[in-house]
Amino acid sequence: MADALDSTPAKPALNGDSVYHNGVNGHQNGNLNSESIDIPLRQANAWTPRKKLRILSVGAGFSGLLFAHKLQHQYPEMQDLVSHTIYEARDKIGGTWYVNTYPGVQCDVPSHIYAFPFDPNPNWSHFYSTGKEIQEYILSTTKKWNLDRDVKLNHRVLEALWQEDIGQWKCTIQHGDRQWVEHTDVLISGQGILNKWQWPNIEGLHDFKGHKCHSAKWDNNYDYSNKTIGVIGNGSSGIQIVPSLAKLPGTNVVSFQRSPTYIYYRMAPSKLLNRDDITGNPKYTEEDKRRFREDPVHLRQYRKTLVHKINNAFKMFIKDTPANKEVSDDARKQMAEKLNHDPELCAKLIPSWELGCRRITPGEGYLEAFLKPNVQLVQQGVVRVTEDSIIAADGSSHKVDVIACATGFDVSFTPQWRMIGRNGVDLAKEWSVDPESYLSICARDMPNYFMFMGPNSVIAHGSLMESLNWTGDYLIKWLKKMCTEDIKSIVPKSKVVDELITYGDKIHKTLVWSGGCKSWYKRNTVDGRITAAFAGSALLYKNLISELRPEDFEVEYSSPNRWSFLGNGFTEYEMDPESDLSWYIER
Repeated sequence: MADALDSTPAKPALNGDSVYHNGVNGHQNGNLNSESIDIPLRQANAWTPRKKLRILSVGAGFSGLLFAHKLQHQYPEMQDLVSHTIYEARDKIGGTWYVNTYPGVQCDVPSHIYAFPFDPNPNWSHFYSTGKEIQEYILSTTKKWNLDRDVKLNHRVLEALWQEDIGQWKCTIQHGDRQWVEHTDVLISGQGILNKWQWPNIEGLHDFKGHKCHSAKWDNNYDYSNKTIGVIGNGSSGIQIVPSLAKLPGTNVVSFQRSPTYIYYRMAPSKLLNRDDITGNPKYTEEDKRRFREDPVHLRQYRKTLVHKINNAFKMFIKDTPANKEVSDDARKQMAEKLNHDPELCAKLIPSWELGCRRITPGEGYLEAFLKPNVQLVQQGVVRVTEDSIIAADGSSHKVDVIACATGFDVSFTPQWRMIGRNGVDLAKEWSVDPESYLSICARDMPNYFMFMGPNSVIAHGSLMESLNWTGDYLIKWLKKMCTEDIKSIVPKSKVVDELITYGDKIHKTLVWSGGCKSWYKRNTVDGRITAAFAGSALLYKNLISELRPEDFEVEYSSPNRWSFLGNGFTEYEMDPESDLSWYIER
């Protein structure tokens, strides 16, 4: 035995020297009976991968780049386990922050917690950052860490078809005029939810003879000054566009909105900086930035303070509680003060439903804009557009030079490619009514498919960047297990997803997101299912995905004997003569 141990290589080749190969690319068909098949003993050490897993990711925004960092830096051992390509349809990385360049675009999450967790930025200029500054940060961080190493720009995934026999996705890729097919073991969606824009379905919109633009495809070469501009929509983008356009010389802005939304911050951001000013978006001084740069402990503590306050605030999202009533009343009071207690504007712009039912936004300067003589509020939906006018639901006609559609994005969560999974299931059709997922990461009938920010993700509460970070760690755990245990495919059990959705719906009924407002959290309905937000706190989500729950999945192995990954019966660790082979002795 000693001779055998001494002669065993400490680091066997990645593919080992297994003599078992059946099916395409070493995959074994799943209908074989392990009791009737005697497979040869593998000569590789236990947990030695038979091959590198091929991973194809879609999208080079925050999600895709964060995951690239995990593969390249945080978990360097993954370089020996997987090969990775990120296909980005556009000509630059950045995702949402490359696409959205409308006037006033900024993040409504505090800058210092809207950053890559592995490289926080001490140099943010303001409490809330502009889209331009965020995009610059993404580019500089990517360059610093070489995160675009695996990125291919101007490459679009057109189709993904699950191949049951080989346990891979057959993907059609387009680059310019060329199309080709690639196979991948694992497909990861990092497409996000704020970049698949669409024109609103308004009669006559495309007959309009003036200038027409959308918040997600803004024409920055057009001169908007001295124009009458109709802004349709009052989501996050509309809230930022209205005051920005109102500042331009000679503009008249007409804001069309069907319902109000909360403009609120629970604590003035300046208070977090120990200042007395009441500005909604304070600047960080040079001294602030210097201390953040030179004292990483201070920077971490400041970021922890922000996250703690956000996590602690989840209690106020419970419906019909004193906590929610208190913050709702406080928000209405704060909004009334910004509207100078104008009774007509207060009646139209201050919601009656509970705070948090729709996304809360700080909306600096938005309410104050309606006190200006060049800003008009039309609290009506738009029913029709003529060659030069917008017709509201009450029949009023408003002549405009420009129509700016701030009508948001397609938030159906369906991928931007045709996707056919197990048993011919079309994901777009499957999710045409209500998208359903396993913990926002996996989908039924879609083997070896993972998502960042899928349905019911942590987008209404908590730190988005940290939730992406947790998701990335979860994916790494699965990829390691699949690679080292020779797993052909995993997919969540349908019954598990059903039970998760059913129980999640019960939790949602206790939370304000199910309140009496129309919200994209419930697919722009008033009383529909909550399909966007996770049913529970961000901390619950973190704990829930901190470990795998393999019992929730159908797992298929490449070998007819699932234990073949045990190899020759030895671990690689004990083959190293320098290893401590008694590390587990406690006393």
